[in-house]
Amino acid sequence: MVQMSTSSRKALVFVVTFVSYGLYHASRKSLSGVKSSIKADWLSNTSGHEPLFANEADAKHFLGSLDAIFMAAYAAALFFWGWLGDRLNPKYVVAAGMIGSAITLTLFGTIPKWLNFYHAPYYVITYIAFGLVQACGWPSEIAIMANWFGKGNRGFVMGVWAACQPVGNIFGSIFTAMVLPLGYEYTFLLNSVLIAVGAIVVVTAIDSSPNEEQEAGVEANRIRLLRRSNSNEPHHNFHGEPISLFKAILLPGVLAYCICNACLKLVNYAFFFWLPLYLTDAYHWEESQADQLSIWYDFGGIIGSVLGGYITDKMGKRSPLIVAMLICSIGSLYFYAHVGPYMFWNALVMTTVGVTVSGPYNLIVGSISIDLGSQPALAGNTQAMSTVSGLLDGTGSAGSAIGQLFIPIIQDDLGWKAVFYVFMLLNGFAILAILKRCIIDMKSLRKLRSGEESPLLNDGEGGEHED
Repeated sequence: MVQMSTSSRKALVFVVTFVSYGLYHASRKSLSGVKSSIKADWLSNTSGHEPLFANEADAKHFLGSLDAIFMAAYAAALFFWGWLGDRLNPKYVVAAGMIGSAITLTLFGTIPKWLNFYHAPYYVITYIAFGLVQACGWPSEIAIMANWFGKGNRGFVMGVWAACQPVGNIFGSIFTAMVLPLGYEYTFLLNSVLIAVGAIVVVTAIDSSPNEEQEAGVEANRIRLLRRSNSNEPHHNFHGEPISLFKAILLPGVLAYCICNACLKLVNYAFFFWLPLYLTDAYHWEESQADQLSIWYDFGGIIGSVLGGYITDKMGKRSPLIVAMLICSIGSLYFYAHVGPYMFWNALVMTTVGVTVSGPYNLIVGSISIDLGSQPALAGNTQAMSTVSGLLDGTGSAGSAIGQLFIPIIQDDLGWKAVFYVFMLLNGFAILAILKRCIIDMKSLRKLRSGEESPLLNDGEGGEHED
């Protein structure tokens, strides 16, 4: 086998993890992109089955419940997989989640249509399972990236890498629009095949850390020595020991960003789950048109993620820019609620919403996850990364799960504009959650400019100050 240089191996890790988590997100787009079609199928009896629901409102509420169920299962599993990811080889956790996603996605969206089998409990059970295995991805992907990429330009590197989420959404929407004319069940099947292939690539193409083979050999020798000596002494790990969820949430900055992400992820995932249906319901555009138009939100997310990472690297702090973007998001959400049925303007303002909502979300779950998981308070312990990132994203997913239950209720009673006003309020709460962190960081930046503070002490969200 040809030996690759370290830089080539890092590039391969970046590409493979980027694509693999993009496939995770593309698979989640399967349902959100076909809600109108699957709702019509549930209400129809032309296929020889009784309608699953009596009216459109019930079907829409069930779709909202499925989104909430997915996010609740995803949130609960993130805490577990984040904890386990620091104790197992993370690439195998990633691959296991991809295979599980392929199986459960096919069971949910393809099998019922093929077998003419429509039962609400079946949909609930299979979508819970889908949420549980989807949670394997993010914490372990973050751990792999943290192993390979150090502090230098971390914000820019992770800003580019975290764009795998909106990129996955874009391709998921494109796949859906392309395959939808064949039947909505084939959108689930295509995404299942792609993510299963991706799992094979993850296992065979990359190492979880630059020294994975060496570390595996050291661990095997350690186990053999322990068996020979029957020693009960705890093993000292040079890289530290995994930490508990309780210890993780007490780390400086973690709780504040967990609360912020709980609000922000609700808004971000509301666009993820409901944007195509909103465009179809509000403006009566065709579902394939709505799927294609919705990708402008994700393009905005890419711009916000990459530029945000680059700018915060130059600044040396991340929270001031995140707060500024969230303030702008309130205005962009207001304009989007009133933009009207004009595709050009809708796409333009939608892109702005993506920059100011999806952009800071990607920064928080990407760059800041690594910042918080490698801060000075951990004293060089590298075995906490997956736990911290799982906690941060899991808290956000829990908030998002609650939100998905209320969105269809608010929309039915008060209309879509009211939904956007709720999003504006939530982003206001997200700002308040990290406002103290932002003020501390801004004071630190002023001291740095005046020469009162050494730039060597400027560790971004590293946590020189207690929150």
